Amino acid sequence: MTAEDEARMLVRLLWRDPDPGTAVAGRRGPKPRVSVDEVVTSAIGLADAEGLAAVSMRALAARLGLGPMSLYTYVPTRDVLLALMVDQVAADTPVPVAGAVLESLDAMARVLREEYLAHPWLLEVSQWRQVLGPHRLQRYESQLQIIESVPMSDLARDHVIGALAAFVIGNARESIGARTAADSGLTDEDWWAVVGPALTSVMPPDRFPLSGRVGTAVGEHYRAPRDPDNGFDFGLARLLDGLRSTLGVH
Repeated sequence: MTAEDEARMLVRLLWRDPDPGTAVAGRRGPKPRVSVDEVVTSAIGLADAEGLAAVSMRALAARLGLGPMSLYTYVPTRDVLLALMVDQVAADTPVPVAGAVLESLDAMARVLREEYLAHPWLLEVSQWRQVLGPHRLQRYESQLQIIESVPMSDLARDHVIGALAAFVIGNARESIGARTAADSGLTDEDWWAVVGPALTSVMPPDRFPLSGRVGTAVGEHYRAPRDPDNGFDFGLARLLDGLRSTLGVH
């Protein structure tokens, strides 16, 4: 299958065209044992439980009770499968659109962060040249509706949504890293109890005065390198403050 064929197949599968919930269009054979939707849902469950690396076509076929090669009659490649998974996750977490502009943007960012925390593997899927399916396109539409009444260029509208999404992704990555570290068996407090004194003993205080002072204050307060949850609240509030000032919204 050429790259062009794969791209066309991806669009048809994302939009379930022409025959929703069936095997790959145009393939002859017996009636499908499962639907494309079931394949995608199972893949999401596997990624949530074991990570994206565990989502191989062979492992997914076994999970569905299919032969390894028969899975390709539903999705032609793993890359296509990943795109379908991302689009389906967007369907499961709709954008809250209610209240004032900043209130809705705040809610949008928080829902998006929770999505990444619930599905950490999303951070491993490239967002570049990602074909929009109906659910991700509906999400973008809903996000833009939040700021539809604000006088700005269409490029600026995209920048607003993109800036919030980029902040969420960065914080979610840090939060997941903190969660992974906690699962290692060594708590942040135990880690800091070892690393803090060790750093103090080797770091010349006159060379890094600000880093030493601020780092010590953070470590002593959180008993950890930092607190992603508080960092998210602080950073999101500052972003929304900037939008309030720049756009004149409330």
